[in-house]
Amino acid sequence: MKAINLFNHWVELGKDDGMEVNHSPSVNHMLGLIPEKMLESKFSFLDIGCGNGWVVQKINSFKNCIRSVGVDGAEKMIKKAILKDKKSEYLVLDINKIKDYHETFDIVFSMEVLYYLNNPQKTINYIFNNLLNKNGIFLMGIDHYLENKESLSWAQDLNVHMHTYSISQWEMILEDAGFSDISCFQFGKQKDWAGTLILSGTKL
Repeated sequence: MKAINLFNHWVELGKDDGMEVNHSPSVNHMLGLIPEKMLESKFSFLDIGCGNGWVVQKINSFKNCIRSVGVDGAEKMIKKAILKDKKSEYLVLDINKIKDYHETFDIVFSMEVLYYLNNPQKTINYIFNNLLNKNGIFLMGIDHYLENKESLSWAQDLNVHMHTYSISQWEMILEDAGFSDISCFQFGKQKDWAGTLILSGTKL
């Protein structure tokens, strides 16, 4: 998969550290959407496409987090995550083959990953049916979507495949998967930047 090769190369270049800097505002906002009542009791967390593990490590510092796991297809990202964080769990896994993973969590999170996949609908269906506990929540953030014109050249610029869906199409994907209480909005809009598209849903 070209995207996996790309992210392995980014580790070699040290570009993965910039991902934390660039995505922190959106990620912090996403994590702020987790209901307080969930954080006040014991909870588990899965990051799909965890990169070098910075979000997994952050969540593992929450006092009621009993398990924080990151999966990523880029082996060099996972190796770096393990070097930085001995307390969390990390697994090299091609996310297109997420059906090979059989654990369940209270929170499933994904930032800047799902549009790279062969079939985002199939993956999100699997998250809903197989990875989330009852009353669990799914949080996803993406910067590449149809309304964000600045992102539309990325597939060509990086020479990787990307699904370019509209906001309404992403919302429909969550609806079709079975999620309830779906929220969808853009965060961090600027003059020539439509912001991070953040979606969340609950498995009732």
